[in-house]
Amino acid sequence: MLEQLKIRNLAVVEDAVIEFTDGLNVLTGSTGAGKSIILTAVELLSGSRAKKSLIRRGAGSLLVEGIFRVPPGLGEVRDMLGMEAADDLLSVQREFDASGRSRIRINGAVSTGINARTVTSALIELHGQHGQQELLDPSRHVRFLDLTGGYGDLLGECRGKSASFREAWKRHRKLLEAQDENRKREEFLRFQLRELDALGLEPGLAAELERRVRLQGNFQRYSSALEAAAESLAGEGGAIETAGRARKYIASIADLDERWQRASGEIASALISLKETARELESGRDMEGEEEESLEHLQERLSAIQRTARKYGTDADGLVQERERIRDVLRSLDEGSDEIEGARDALRKAKAQLLPVLDKLSAARKKAAAGLDADVTAELAELGMKGALFVTAVGEREIRAFTEGGDELDLSDGGRDDVEFMIRTNVGEDLHPLADIASGGELSRLTLVLKKLLVRERRVPTLIFDEIDTGLGADMGSVVAGKLSGLSERYQVICITHLPQVAAVAVQHISVEKAVSGGRTRTRASVLSGAQRTAEIARMLGGNGELREKLAEKLLDAGKSARSSAG
Repeated sequence: MLEQLKIRNLAVVEDAVIEFTDGLNVLTGSTGAGKSIILTAVELLSGSRAKKSLIRRGAGSLLVEGIFRVPPGLGEVRDMLGMEAADDLLSVQREFDASGRSRIRINGAVSTGINARTVTSALIELHGQHGQQELLDPSRHVRFLDLTGGYGDLLGECRGKSASFREAWKRHRKLLEAQDENRKREEFLRFQLRELDALGLEPGLAAELERRVRLQGNFQRYSSALEAAAESLAGEGGAIETAGRARKYIASIADLDERWQRASGEIASALISLKETARELESGRDMEGEEEESLEHLQERLSAIQRTARKYGTDADGLVQERERIRDVLRSLDEGSDEIEGARDALRKAKAQLLPVLDKLSAARKKAAAGLDADVTAELAELGMKGALFVTAVGEREIRAFTEGGDELDLSDGGRDDVEFMIRTNVGEDLHPLADIASGGELSRLTLVLKKLLVRERRVPTLIFDEIDTGLGADMGSVVAGKLSGLSERYQVICITHLPQVAAVAVQHISVEKAVSGGRTRTRASVLSGAQRTAEIARMLGGNGELREKLAEKLLDAGKSARSSAG
């Protein structure tokens, strides 16, 4: 539960500390006094976006802090924060300065907005006035149904298999689009392949042609150098003959001194190398194969490769890779793509695995809708709408992604069901979409009912309502007060209200007042009791006359009796 809320420099609130208790807490005050700033503070704790306009004029920053008591049942939150078994208090703090920098601390440690949302969503169910507008948006109705349906495991399975289907669909579609694009380019690809094939490409060809061009252009110098080198090695008096004599002399004394045996062996090895080199030089002098193509022809081939490489933005070896890539593309067009067929099979399997889950989810939603309709209709009758009928329409929409050749991925994580709330407010009328028929008062009652049913499925300890009684007349005040009082037996309820009947049944009554001091407007919150509380309820009834005060006292006595009976 929320035990304490600290607010500093938030709009017209300069500095306030509000204590809350178990059961029903109400906040009342004149219109514009700043009651909804309490809700803004809680939203900031939940990680909502902060605006510079929220900072009180003249202040450098705003700060809000909530002190919560975490019940033992919220093990996930306790584990996430590393709370010991004996720990039950939790602090969530949000600070925002004029430079736009936001800081969040949980139990004093710097944290993130995601963590703040995770923690506060487990501790608080927040319903502001914008929440009623969510009920008018049919796209949000499926979420309301799912939150109350009790088929979370099935939703999780649907999310997983839907994600697998979408991935398979995307891969299959990508391959088909690539194939279509390649078919459009087929003629051009075949032209490119002919162009590359004509070059007679193979790895290292350009380097080999460059070598041969150099040789052909310097043939005389090349041949003369090889001839002279060969003569120096193998000719009369050359290196081979000289080394042979040296080895012979050394070998003749090797039996006298063993150290010359190694020298003799080294000269023998050198002789082998010299003879092999001499043979290579003789072979090189012949220029075998080097004159098969003229210098002009070699230069033309090399130039053609270089021009084509520049055209394709690569080098000669890159042209070889590009030629093979084009061959692969054309081969896939000629023979059909095994990859596409494999992707098509994977898509069929993903669809086959998903469809039964979608069918189960649709059946679960329809079953849950029937239960929700009965509960809401009964609750609305208790709230003065005896002729009302609430119906949750669940329909399965066609998924184009399931059709052969479907070109739109229109499957969401939530399956294929369209959910919309319908209502009949009076006997004899037709059902209409909620957005078309509900008045402000009807919407407030429906919101209260749905919120009550929603929290039934969750373990959230604190419920906060911002003017849930909007649009309701005084004749419904006692009924709404009874509903909120009933909720407060199981949850901590914090409610901003204009109804005196609701205020009268509260365990704690907090007054929010706005005053001008020193040329500045300030809002303060104070807990009322005794005559102060009587006076505030009299004000809510429409004045401070004696009759109003007596009625306020009766309401408070009735509220006290109701609390005593309940507890």
